[in-house]
Amino acid sequence: MKITGCTVHFVDAGVDAGPIIGQQTVPVLDNDSPESLHARIHAAEHELYPKCVAAIAREEVLVVGRRVMWKPSSSSSSSIFF
Repeated sequence: MKITGCTVHFVDAGVDAGPIIGQQTVPVLDNDSPESLHARIHAAEHELYPKCVAAIAREEVLVVGRRVMWKPSSSSSSSIFF
C-alpha cells in the first residue's frame, strides 16, 4: 500500500525543519487522481492541525531539543501523534 500524509511542526529558521508535533497518514488509492488525493490530504490536515494546536494550548506537548514529547491525555489519539 502506498501512503502519503501531512505533518504539523513548529517553525524554525529552516524550511519544514522544525520539531514535528504530529503526523497523519493518508492512503494513496489505485484510482486516485491528483485532485482526489489532494482532497483527502487536505481533510487530514483539517483534522490534525486543530488537534495539535489544542494540545499545545493545553500544554500537553513539550519540546526537548529537536523532539516533541506528548503528555498522556484521554482526548488525544495516539494513532495520529508521535
